[in-house]
Amino acid sequence: MNNDNNRKRAASLVRAYQENKITWQQFMDQTAELKKDNLIDELIDLVEHEPKRGGFMGLNNKEWQKYQSSIQEAIAELEK
Repeated sequence: MNNDNNRKRAASLVRAYQENKITWQQFMDQTAELKKDNLIDELIDLVEHEPKRGGFMGLNNKEWQKYQSSIQEAIAELEK
């Protein structure tokens, strides 16, 4: 798989995971197979370290939206 295909595949896997179309384990297994670069690593890191939302020590709605925007920006960058 060339680098562009790896990037598009990584973006696709994140979307599938966020839409509950694949499990966490499937996400981890399939992203492990990708030849990674800095952009792919950044996106996977964001997903792997998803912060808690709300409640004690969790993100408020504004912070949560900022986190989600970071993921969407990373996906958009990979899909270019």
